[in-house]
Amino acid sequence: MDKKIVILGCMDTKGEEYEFIKRHIEKTGCKALTIDVGVVNPPLFPPDITREEVARAAGENFEKLMADGPTREKISPLMAKGASEIIKKLLAVKKISGIISCGGTQGSTLAALVMQELPVGFPKVLVSTMASGNTSNLVGIKDITMIFSVADIMGLNMVSRKILGLAAGAICGMAKTEIELPESERPLIAITTVGITTTGAMKAKEVINSEGFDVIVFHAVGTGGRAMESLIKEGQINGVLDLATIEVVQQMLGGYLAATPERMTVATNLGIPQVICPGAISCNTYGPPETIPKEFRGRQFVRHSALYTNVRTNAEELKALAKEQAKRINPGKGPIEWFIPMKGFCSYSVKGGPLYNPEADKAYVETLKSELRDDIPVNIRDLDINDPAFVTEASQHLIALVRKHL
Repeated sequence: MDKKIVILGCMDTKGEEYEFIKRHIEKTGCKALTIDVGVVNPPLFPPDITREEVARAAGENFEKLMADGPTREKISPLMAKGASEIIKKLLAVKKISGIISCGGTQGSTLAALVMQELPVGFPKVLVSTMASGNTSNLVGIKDITMIFSVADIMGLNMVSRKILGLAAGAICGMAKTEIELPESERPLIAITTVGITTTGAMKAKEVINSEGFDVIVFHAVGTGGRAMESLIKEGQINGVLDLATIEVVQQMLGGYLAATPERMTVATNLGIPQVICPGAISCNTYGPPETIPKEFRGRQFVRHSALYTNVRTNAEELKALAKEQAKRINPGKGPIEWFIPMKGFCSYSVKGGPLYNPEADKAYVETLKSELRDDIPVNIRDLDINDPAFVTEASQHLIALVRKHL
């Protein structure tokens, strides 16, 4: 079956570029489906799905929107909503195989909002003037491939032809690629980790794989926890070894690795089996030492890299964290266990390490035990979080919970 690629964008201000992309998609043997979201002038060529249809899909009348005052910043979010609805319906019946767009700040924002609504694994390419800067707000937690346009997207020239032509080839290549998949799907277990719990995570992965499960590992740096919870919502994850819950304490203290308030609630609310550990909660992360806020200076700290510094969390902060984590976990509908490694929550906080502070760790544990529901087991071990024995036992407990739940 021919692969059909969605070309999403403003066919008025970028019509010349989109016609060029369309021709190059069709040269590869793929088909193109153009969706117009332009709100300035009439489209330069007839799209397959008009801006009027896009507005209707968002529950709006395009002519009325324009009559009320055609401001792009007001109408663009509505057009993004309508385009998302149309594209998700096409995807549900397997009529499309990828999406491509191009634009500046407004065009990229609209396209990114749509792409973020599409599932991981569906090919997405965005050519953008913004791609050489901080793209976290555009990519979000989805697998969007961004290509820097080098010049503004305003007409065709020797540079833009090369970039847009190659982008068209990229999306077609993605759509045509046959992914090797196992003959039968295995249950999928998620593990969270950061660099200072990596040794433990690697052992956990080995143990879980050996028991016939697939493993997906998330880097718990804010986006990692969000990405994991997005996949949990999609029903793709059967169990969670939340080894590194650092993102919650960083959210509370304003660290660089902060998650959203939703962290640790999604699997809990959906009843997904979990084994939870206090991995790396010893750390609040900032940039180089001079970026550390005044209230955290004078504490134990360690340079994690040239760009990041980990500051030790104190007893009061960890007690507040324990209360917050218990608050998020106590409503849980599914099986939950806690595993605590008393000899160190990360490689920096073991005895002799730069963030060693056993009194703060004990304060966390005592508060957690008093705040958690009585029926949630708290397994305390005289080991550190990277000890093979600790992560092996925690992994085996999770495997048992998942097997009962399947």
